[in-house]
Amino acid sequence: MNGYGDKPEFKFEKIQFDPFKKFIIPIAIVIGIIILGFSSVFTVKANQEAVILRFGKYSDTVGPGLHFKMPFGIDNVYAAEVKRIYNEEFGYRTVRSGRESMIDYNFRGAAEVSLMLTGDRNCAVVHWVVRYKIKNLKEFLFNVRNVKSTIRDVSEAVMRRIVGDRSIDEVLTIGRRAIEDVAETEIEAVLDSYGCGIDIQVVNLKGVNPPAQVKDAFDAVNKAVQMRDQITNEAEGKKNKIIPAAMGKKEQVIREAEGYKIKRINEATGDTKAFLAVLKEYEKAKDITRRRLYLEMMEKVVPKCEDIYIIDKEQKGILPILKLGESKVLK
Repeated sequence: MNGYGDKPEFKFEKIQFDPFKKFIIPIAIVIGIIILGFSSVFTVKANQEAVILRFGKYSDTVGPGLHFKMPFGIDNVYAAEVKRIYNEEFGYRTVRSGRESMIDYNFRGAAEVSLMLTGDRNCAVVHWVVRYKIKNLKEFLFNVRNVKSTIRDVSEAVMRRIVGDRSIDEVLTIGRRAIEDVAETEIEAVLDSYGCGIDIQVVNLKGVNPPAQVKDAFDAVNKAVQMRDQITNEAEGKKNKIIPAAMGKKEQVIREAEGYKIKRINEATGDTKAFLAVLKEYEKAKDITRRRLYLEMMEKVVPKCEDIYIIDKEQKGILPILKLGESKVLK
């Protein structure tokens, strides 16, 4: 020290390096091994796949787990989430999702995407979402320069064509499910032809409405249509109730008439057969049969008669016998 409070002078040349020289090479080797190890190992997450490029050329696609690669920039790794479902929203965007989602329909460019012309020359505001997954990471990364932009362009073109082939009533009401199915199939086909390497999961129409300028008129028309449908359904219900009852009554009358017809035919057939049987016996012995028939008939008729008169066949007139007011002689 030169004086009280003076700092000691430090001289680098006085440091002795000789004791450390024997450790320099081992330390350098260890550091090199560590650097080489870190640059040769990479981890792919559970929901990811990774593509390895060797000297800029595709080499391999690997799944989740720990993997090795050539160090020092020989191999380059590009990973992406292949199990995640990605969304592309059209005509709206989700600002915040959750229990209370916040949707923005008025951002710049939204109206140009959502406003479409229908087949009957009406306008409709269509909001939809395309949900997709990566099915081939190599194609997704290297076949198309901008997959997201391609999905949006293809989806908008397909949706405009499908909406343009349908009436406003189909787009607003009954045709929505068909539009979703056709759009999903056609978008998938076009993107597959480009080799985008994605799988369309679903196409959902989030909202289809008339333009704000004519919404009141559309609401009035829809109300009239609903009333018409209600009246039509009530009439159809009554028709479906009355017609089956009338058809049942008709079938009942027909069956009764057929039964009566069969009954009369059977009775007539039976009577004819009985008469023919009697006639056959009569032909064998006419006198005996005539007498038997007479007696059988009298046996049936006489018990039903209240008064019986026996008249001599030689009697010239019947009036002298019928003494009115007197009791009858013979019974």
